[in-house]
Amino acid sequence: MDFVEIFMIVISIVVSIIVIRYAINSSKIIIRMDAMLQEMRALRKEIQENHANEHIIDKKV
Repeated sequence: MDFVEIFMIVISIVVSIIVIRYAINSSKIIIRMDAMLQEMRALRKEIQENHANEHIIDKKV
């Protein structure tokens, strides 16, 4: 009886993990987060390029 109970617990845990992973992967939040990360990378790249061109500074007279 103990083996059957352990087997059922393991199967239920595996099924719940599969369901949760599927829900996360099919979520629109993940797609939005990927877009946000790409935008952040683009902004970081732009900031680094601006820091490389620091010798061009507008000063008030």
